Amino acid sequence: MTGGDKPRTILVVDDHDALREELADYFTGLGFTVMQAGDGPTLSAALRLARPDLVLLDVDLPGWNGIEIAEAIRRRDASIRVILMTGNPTWVSPALSINSGAFAVVEKPIELSRLSRVLKAALL
Repeated sequence: MTGGDKPRTILVVDDHDALREELADYFTGLGFTVMQAGDGPTLSAALRLARPDLVLLDVDLPGWNGIEIAEAIRRRDASIRVILMTGNPTWVSPALSINSGAFAVVEKPIELSRLSRVLKAALL
C-alpha cells in the first residue's frame, strides 16, 4: 500500500482464538484493517456491518460449512475474495474450492510466508 491508499480490510474467521489473534496481529502489522469472527453468527453480523476486501475463512466452523459460506459470500458480492483455511486438505479439493468461489485454499498449520503470497495475489 502507498501512503494515500485506504487500508484494505481482511475478515479473519476461525473458531480457534489463538490462531485468529495471530493472523489478525500479522495482517495489522502489514497495514491491513482487520475484523475478526469466531463463529458463523459473528461472521454474518460482520458482513452486514462492513464490506471486507478479503475473507480468510476456516472451512470447519462448528455448525457451519465454510464451503457454503464461501458460496454465499460470492453470491452476495463477487468482488470479495475468499481464501479458505483447512486442516484437512484432502477434504477440500481444488475443484470444490473453485466451485465455491474461493480464490485459494491454504493448509493449517498456516505458513505465514505462503499465506502472504496468496493474499497479495488475491488482492491484486
